[in-house]
Amino acid sequence: MPEVRICKKCSGIKPGDLKGIVKKKDRRCGCFGACAKKHPELKGKCYVRVGKRLVVADSKKELLATLAEGL
Repeated sequence: MPEVRICKKCSGIKPGDLKGIVKKKDRRCGCFGACAKKHPELKGKCYVRVGKRLVVADSKKELLATLAEGL
């Protein structure tokens, strides 16, 4: 799986939530430019960047299921 980037402030998900789904070496934390302030369509959603692709879901549960399926 490509690198998964999480913004602790905006993503709606924590790095620990990915335990067992994404290997620790494949997780990175920090801004990836998809802030909810700049992108109002992301407000209330959970999202991460996988490689160069933004993966968005309505809930943390849905996002984790998508990541577990391997995209």
